[in-house]
Amino acid sequence: MMLSQTDVLTRIDKLTQTRLEVCISHAWIAPHHSETGPMFDALDLARLQLIVDLTEDMAVNDDAVPIILSLVDQLHALRGRLHALDHAVTDQDDAVAEAIATRLADLIGHD
Repeated sequence: MMLSQTDVLTRIDKLTQTRLEVCISHAWIAPHHSETGPMFDALDLARLQLIVDLTEDMAVNDDAVPIILSLVDQLHALRGRLHALDHAVTDQDDAVAEAIATRLADLIGHD
């Protein structure tokens, strides 16, 4: 689903044209470019909503936004890696999977 700039401004409460331009100029989002102007995907929409929530509702300043976005990106990447690891362990035979679970429990200090 690709949305036009008008669609995005309509869908996200409190998002202004100026704030959208700031987000693009700082590369906090990377819309696709088309003949009719920038087009935004679901990731852009989610990031814009987060930015608006941070800057408008939580009074986070623009200097902190890229730090928060970077942390969110890192968390998302880590979750993807953990999901892949979970599938890799699950694909092993029971003895191997249990050995990995036991070792992991030992490393993080849980039973």
